[in-house]
Amino acid sequence: MLLPMRGMMRERARQRWLPAVCAFLVAVASIPIASAEQLFSVDSSIAGRVHDAAGAPLAGALVAVRTGGAEGEDHVAVTDRRGLFTVSDLAPGRYSLRVTKPRFLPTLAGSVQVEPGARLVLTLELQTALDVIRQGVRRGDLEEMKWILRSSPAARPVLHWADAGRDAAASASGVPASRATAAGYLQVYSTAVESAAGMTDTVGSEFAFRLPVASGAQVSFAGQYTEAGNRPTGFTATYDFAPGESKHETLALSMRRGALMEGAYGSGAGEVQVEYDERIQWSDRLVFDYGATIGYTDGAGGRSYLRPELGITWVNGSGSTLSAAVSRRAPVDAGDPIRGREYFDRAVYVPPALERYNHVEVGATYALGRGFQVSVAGFRDEMGTQAFLVDAEDGRRGIVFFDGSGFPTTGVRFHVDRAFRNVQAGVAYTYANAVGFDPDVISPENLHAEASRRNLHTVTARVKTEIPLTQTAVTAVYRWVSGFSLAPVDPYQRFAEYNDPTISITLAQDLPSPKMLPARFQAIVDARNLMEPSFGSRRTVYAGYPRLLKGGIHIRF
Repeated sequence: MLLPMRGMMRERARQRWLPAVCAFLVAVASIPIASAEQLFSVDSSIAGRVHDAAGAPLAGALVAVRTGGAEGEDHVAVTDRRGLFTVSDLAPGRYSLRVTKPRFLPTLAGSVQVEPGARLVLTLELQTALDVIRQGVRRGDLEEMKWILRSSPAARPVLHWADAGRDAAASASGVPASRATAAGYLQVYSTAVESAAGMTDTVGSEFAFRLPVASGAQVSFAGQYTEAGNRPTGFTATYDFAPGESKHETLALSMRRGALMEGAYGSGAGEVQVEYDERIQWSDRLVFDYGATIGYTDGAGGRSYLRPELGITWVNGSGSTLSAAVSRRAPVDAGDPIRGREYFDRAVYVPPALERYNHVEVGATYALGRGFQVSVAGFRDEMGTQAFLVDAEDGRRGIVFFDGSGFPTTGVRFHVDRAFRNVQAGVAYTYANAVGFDPDVISPENLHAEASRRNLHTVTARVKTEIPLTQTAVTAVYRWVSGFSLAPVDPYQRFAEYNDPTISITLAQDLPSPKMLPARFQAIVDARNLMEPSFGSRRTVYAGYPRLLKGGIHIRF
C-alpha cells in the first residue's frame, strides 16, 4: 500500500508544480530582450556646466543639442542654479551644441563625438559683448596693471588675496574660487636717453599696485619718479567698477610734473587730469563707449581743457566686431592699457593751449579662429601743434614747432594677430596721406615752406615670447616708416606696445628669489628706437621717440 500511495503523491506534486515551472520559464524567456536594452544600453548623454567670463555659474541658459545637420532633431535642456545641465537618451554619433541666454552671445560647439553608453561632460563659457571688447583691449591673458612690463613671463601674481569663507562656499556649490587678486610691482632702474638734444642719464623708479575692493571692482595705483629735471614725475590712481551687468565704468586721476614745454624744456610745469569712461551694453550685440578727459596745466600756456570721446561697437556671435569712434583725446594717456608708460616717457610736451586732437576711425575685426584675428580700419587724424628735436648741420640743437592743424592725416590700417603656444605675433601695414618734407632740407626754418602732402607707408612687426628653458621673456617691435612726417603716422593704433620708430626690444629675465618673500625678481632691459633714423645731413627725431636704454631690477609681488 505504501508504494502506490507514494506514487500517487509524486504525480500530484508534478501536476501542481509543472504549470508554475512552465510559467517561470516563459517569463525568463521573455526577459532577455528588455533586460539587454537596460543592462547593455547604447543610449548616451551630454552633461556640463555653463559659466560666464568671470567663472560664475549661469542659471537659465538654454542648451540645444542637435543631431545631424541643419535638419537634425534638437534635444533641449536648461541649466540649474549651479549652471549644470544634462541631455539624456542620445544615440551614439556626432552632435552640435548651441548655448544661449539673454544678454550673452551664443556659444557654439560643433562636431562633438558621443560614444555608445558614454556620458560626455563639457564646460562652456558664455561671453557678453563687453567681455569680447575688454579682451581685445587687454590682449587676452596679459591683464596686468597699466605699466607692468607686458613681456614678463609672470602673467599671474605671486601674492593672492581672497575671501576664504566666500571661496569655500563657492567651492561647495560648484562655483570656482574667486579670481580677485592683489598684485603689483616695483622697478628700480637706470636709463640713458640719446636724442638730438644730447644725452641724458638718470636713475628712477616706477611702481604699480592693483587691489580688488568689491565684486567686479578694483583700485590701481601707479607712478614714476626720476631724478632728471627734464623727465616727468607723477602718479595715477584708477578705479574700475561695474555698477550693473551691462555696464563698466572707469575713473582715473593723473598728475605729473616736469618736462612740460616751458621755455626750452620746462621748469616745474605740472598737469592734473581726471578721466572718466563708461561702457554700456545696449543689447546682446551692441556696445556704446563714451567718456572725457578734463585737465589743467600750469606754467607757460597754462589752461584747462576738455577732451570727449564717443564710440559704438557691434559684436557678432563669433567675436568679430564692427566699430566706429570719434575722439578729441590725446593718442596716449596715463590710463592707456597698452602704452600708458608713454605718458611719462615722452621727451617733450606741447602745452595744452597748442594741443588739438581730432581722431575718427571706422574698423572691423574678424576672428578667424582661436587666437587668430584680422583687422582693418580707416582713420583721419588732426594733431595740431607738434614738437620735434633737431640737430642741425652747423651743430645747433633745438626744438622746432610745426602747426599741423591744417594738415590732417588720412589712411587705412591692416593687421594680422596670431597667438599660439607661448608666442604672440603680428604684422601691421598702414597707408597714410600725411604732411612731410624733403629730407635734403637743411635749415629747420624752411620746414613750413617745404612741407607738402605725401603718401607714406608704415610696417610694424611684433613678437612676444617666453623661452621656457631660461625663463626669459622677449618682446620685439619693429616699426618702419617710408619717410619723415611732421605729424605722427597712425598714433592711435593699439597693435604694438611701443609707438617708437625702428626697433625696440624688452627683455625680462627671472632671477633667484628669496623663498621668504612672496615676490618674483627679474632683471630687465628696455631698449627703444635702437636704429634712430637720419634725414639729410642731420638727425631729426620726434619729441616722443628718442633713443632710450633702460636697465634695472623688476620686483613683482
